[in-house]
Amino acid sequence: MTISQERAQQLLWRLVQQSNEQAVLLLDLEGIVLWANPGAAQAFGAAEEELVGQSLDRYFTPQDVQLGIPQYERELARQRGTSHDDRWHLRADGTRWWAGGLMTAVRDQDGSVAAFAKVMRNRTQLKELLDNLHNRVEALALSDRQKNLFISALSHELRNPLAPLVNAVHLLRLQSGDAQVQYPVKLIERQVDFIKRLVDDLLDVTRIGAGKMQLLKAPLALRPVLERAIDAVRPLIDERRHRVDLVATVGPIEIEADADRLHQVFTNLLSNAAKYTPEGGRIWISADVEADEAVVRIHDNGIGIAPEMLSRIFDLFTQVDMSASRGGLGIGLSLVKELVALHGGTVQVSSDGIGRGSEFTVRLPLPNRAPRPAGSLG
Repeated sequence: MTISQERAQQLLWRLVQQSNEQAVLLLDLEGIVLWANPGAAQAFGAAEEELVGQSLDRYFTPQDVQLGIPQYERELARQRGTSHDDRWHLRADGTRWWAGGLMTAVRDQDGSVAAFAKVMRNRTQLKELLDNLHNRVEALALSDRQKNLFISALSHELRNPLAPLVNAVHLLRLQSGDAQVQYPVKLIERQVDFIKRLVDDLLDVTRIGAGKMQLLKAPLALRPVLERAIDAVRPLIDERRHRVDLVATVGPIEIEADADRLHQVFTNLLSNAAKYTPEGGRIWISADVEADEAVVRIHDNGIGIAPEMLSRIFDLFTQVDMSASRGGLGIGLSLVKELVALHGGTVQVSSDGIGRGSEFTVRLPLPNRAPRPAGSLG
């Protein structure tokens, strides 16, 4: 079915006349309103006859008029055919409304611009919603910065008394040969070391959040890093009578990384595995090369992770199960994620559910070098 051009024009005219959602105006080359539909009268809070003959510039904010925005819109439409804008406009009573607008150059048969058509839509509610969201984001960002400053200050305050405590425990160990004294000394030493690691992790989290963490990268073999991490967690592993297996499936793996920061990564992951695995459990550590990445997997047969927790496990201050926790603030895995990311790598977690263990996979980029012959892991 087809209709005549005259009928199509009639229907389009009725559409423009009946549209209250769209403000439609026809302007001359100087921005004077030649015609306005009822939607424009409603948007500007003025009768149609009050709009006609007036410059549309008067409905722009004084700041935009001073900047020459109305003239710029017309000139841009003249040159490009259309001009988009989203900005505040004024109503006849001086109140503001946010409009999304499109100005189109209307050309004669010879191609010259004869007039401008402007279509506008009231987007005040959307603008206010976006502004509120922006303000909330700014407030959250400020709160986050204040939180980081507080954590940093608290960490420094906690760190100050730790040094004399460490020295005092060390002196007690050296000066006393009594076995009955050595046990509580070891206990104090272990707890002080635990507190020290918590404080160090807190400081590192704030450094990363402030963009002040710097890596000291150098070529290094992967196996010694893993062995050093196992040694660091050995007291907890022995206390809980876990069995730990380090499996190398390829030859030496060399990467370019900060040895101390990777030590933090694997120490945190192994500590987590040891804490959340019941006594007498097993922990497997494997190292491999996949494509251009070194891949380390730490798997345990511990308490596992509920499916709903997997997406949040690396969030700051998140703990899997407070009842099963053996201490900590829930910052270790967040720190792991950030440190691995600083190395250009990724860390993922998988678990088949509660009581079915978990596996953390760390992927680190390999340096561009020829592959080495098979052998031991570093």
